[in-house]
Amino acid sequence: MSTEVELKYLILSEDVSKTIKTTLEKHHITYEHSVKQLNNCYFDTPELALRLRDIGLRIRSSASGLEQTIKTSGRVVGGLHQRPEYNVDIKENFPNLSLFPTEIWQSGEDITQLQAQLISLFTTNFTREVWLLNLNDSKIEMAYDRGTISAAGDCQEINELELELVSGNISDLFVLADILFHQLSLRAGIHSKAARGYRLFGKIEYQHQPQMLVSCVQSVTSAEEMFVQGVNHYLMQLQQSIEQYLQSEKIADLAVVVDILSTVRHGLWLFNDYLTETLVELKQEVSHFIQLFSWVDNAIFLKELMNKTGNYRKKLEYSEQLIQQLKLEKRRFPDFQMTKELMHSERFNQLQLALLNLVVSNEHSSQLINNVTSLDFRTFAQQQMDNSLRELTEAMSNLSVNDAESYLAQRNLLHRCLLTGNWFGFLFEQDLRHQFRAPWIDMELGLRELQSLWIIHQQLDKLDVEDNDPIKKIQSWQQSKVDNLMLALSHTKDAALMMPVYWRD
Repeated sequence: MSTEVELKYLILSEDVSKTIKTTLEKHHITYEHSVKQLNNCYFDTPELALRLRDIGLRIRSSASGLEQTIKTSGRVVGGLHQRPEYNVDIKENFPNLSLFPTEIWQSGEDITQLQAQLISLFTTNFTREVWLLNLNDSKIEMAYDRGTISAAGDCQEINELELELVSGNISDLFVLADILFHQLSLRAGIHSKAARGYRLFGKIEYQHQPQMLVSCVQSVTSAEEMFVQGVNHYLMQLQQSIEQYLQSEKIADLAVVVDILSTVRHGLWLFNDYLTETLVELKQEVSHFIQLFSWVDNAIFLKELMNKTGNYRKKLEYSEQLIQQLKLEKRRFPDFQMTKELMHSERFNQLQLALLNLVVSNEHSSQLINNVTSLDFRTFAQQQMDNSLRELTEAMSNLSVNDAESYLAQRNLLHRCLLTGNWFGFLFEQDLRHQFRAPWIDMELGLRELQSLWIIHQQLDKLDVEDNDPIKKIQSWQQSKVDNLMLALSHTKDAALMMPVYWRD
């Protein structure tokens, strides 16, 4: 048994082989080069008994013969795949489960029955170009795979790069990846070929439901561990949400990506007093991309306003002039292709690699300073949540029901307070947490609606209004909606401010 440790990237670039060769020579990296054709057939039972236990079973045929492989459950973080695998040379083109070590199977499991139920599900056939290279003190196998996944008459393209650590240090994988970012348009590959094949076999579209609350399955013993596990959680959520957006091309899915970036930055803010210079720079990099995506919020609002089935579209159609103005605003935003290229850019990949390096580093204490390991993590969490709520309460207490702009000015502060709960909420009783957050979440939703109405107000101000013009009717309707919403927000605010905190006994 061995454990694969590899970085996997999906490729957007052309002329990949030529670019890799030129890059290795430019950096004076020695290597051995080879090309081979690999044909793989994946097996499971009709009920997907292996898949349900996160086991992948395949037979690989190549010029050197047949090999059966089982990969068991492992860890995938930020494109870094670590999975135990078992390989056995065979003669027949069908798996023989009895040849694998018994440690793979559950106690008392009937391997003979499982063997009898095996069927072929899908195939992956690709050309693998390999560079076995030496970098610093490490030996790394870099494989460029180009081909197809086929199942039930459907197929998907394989165009990916794998960097596998043969021997040496994981840090050298990161060094090589950073070199390649400068030359190739890449993004982290979070799904194996087998996982993609199973989805193709089952005709299942990729769907990711983001988990915005940190949920540490292992017991946290320090503030430092809480920080690292939080980064780990949100890095996985970030890359899964990127995958979701690139498949759906929906602006709502892009908004989730931006929200996760904001949550990562908020975690760095929460631990700001303990950050090294490197992590301060990392926080600045996250802020850079949040700024690049700052247009997404308004794009969401405009899309909702322009939606023919939306709440306000029927009223807006009283004025063709207003509709045209909203369409003009919408066209000013970046399109999907521009956003896709940004997500494959060198700098965006370097950001994710820096987060991954923080997660997998065996020397977490070198990442944070000022004795963060000596902090009582629960006390630290309570202090941070106290500070967030105090700031929010002070800002909200003096808001006037007649001042919509002042309410809107608190959207970001309210969101940050909720993000603090995302980072630390798992430490406390969940029912009490949900009760406390409910009115504040209602408040956030109400402020989003108020923002939509405010955008209408801003666009109406740009238009020429004549006597008895339909725009005047829309202005009157818009003001009425704002007035009613402000009353509701005021009541919700009062209810939220009365809620007892859940993080104090």
